[in-house]
Amino acid sequence: MAAMEENEDEGVSTLAEYMERVEEQELEADLVLGGDDGKECTYRQGYMKRQAVFSCLTCTPDEEAGFCTACSLACHDGHDVVELWTRRHFRCDCGNSKYGQGICKLRADKDIENSENVYNQNYKGVYCTCHRPYPDPEGAALGEMLQCCICEDWFHELHLGLPPTLQFPRDEEGEPLFDEVICNSCVPKCPFLSKYPDVVIAPATVLDASTDPVEIVEQTHGSGVENGKPSPLGPTTDPKAECSPENGIVDIHQVNSAVGEVSNEAKEEREVKQEVQPSNETAANEDVTNGYHCELGKESPAAIIQPGHPLFLIKSWRAQLCRCPNCLRMYEERGVGFILDSDDTLQAYEASAKRKREETRAQVDGSDLMQGLGHVQQIELLHGFNDMTAQLKNFLAPFGESGRTVTSADIHGFFADLNQKKRRHN
Repeated sequence: MAAMEENEDEGVSTLAEYMERVEEQELEADLVLGGDDGKECTYRQGYMKRQAVFSCLTCTPDEEAGFCTACSLACHDGHDVVELWTRRHFRCDCGNSKYGQGICKLRADKDIENSENVYNQNYKGVYCTCHRPYPDPEGAALGEMLQCCICEDWFHELHLGLPPTLQFPRDEEGEPLFDEVICNSCVPKCPFLSKYPDVVIAPATVLDASTDPVEIVEQTHGSGVENGKPSPLGPTTDPKAECSPENGIVDIHQVNSAVGEVSNEAKEEREVKQEVQPSNETAANEDVTNGYHCELGKESPAAIIQPGHPLFLIKSWRAQLCRCPNCLRMYEERGVGFILDSDDTLQAYEASAKRKREETRAQVDGSDLMQGLGHVQQIELLHGFNDMTAQLKNFLAPFGESGRTVTSADIHGFFADLNQKKRRHN
């Protein structure tokens, strides 16, 4: 009944608020676990496209190893378990060579090693470039953590490589305008994204209020006034002195002439370079395709990808990527072939979890309990359940009509009355 208490001072909560809170917690758990009921080890399903994964600092403090939801409950209950959220292309390690003499209680016949599993520092309980645990009691001021869709590590916003002059693209309410992020360490794996300017969201520019604007003041030669104040040099009377280099003043016509000469020289130099070097756009397309000839994006302006900065990507950006044979081979060689799999995304994983949740809730009708009872017991159970449901409905009706809160004392009183009626009936 402690869960009924929303406020420690008042110790009360409306029934609607309590049920809503329980529903939210159940949904959150289902989205992380993917609808997995935790009854069966997922090892036999092979390298799953995406599943909830955990690691154990008790069993493998010096190893990078992970296991499924069922093994977290059956084999590592009471251990120092790290929840890694979801991982792609992963097969349960529990009980293999990484665990020494430890044996999986759910499935003992496992390979010595899962060679296709990919691990990172998260399996040892640390995250980000700061290598700190999560939750981190000392990292409250570091901001929200975001997961890179390539390496799947988690990063504090402050540690993703954006300079102070830039900030994460968000709307007026602070919600992210991007759907996925690629950390600055993984950006070099995806140079081909420069060919897709429509999928990359540029970070917002931070305006520094402390910087004074530059004031452009029109000056009159020889006026004796500088920026609206008397000039310490005083007015000049010699027209030649005004434009004399010795006085630090040059005739504007001389400046234009000099600039023109430099511009012409620079133009000639650029033309010579263009004859022997390909354009930036052509070079970029040749570089990002690593020698593969893909025509996509050659006529469109390249997206700006700054070295050392993360990339922010729109929703469904993966669907816009080229799927010609050359590009498919390029993705695989760069180790990012999974970006074309629609089931790899978190959205697809959560959508599948919601479907499983709805199916499970529709099937929950007490059939498992009823199968273990005789016919007479089944009838008595149904009558008792219906009677309790009717009494509970009558008990809660006044609270719903008045909006009054339900206290733990009210609940205890309800069940006490039920027990008294049961004893009188017997």
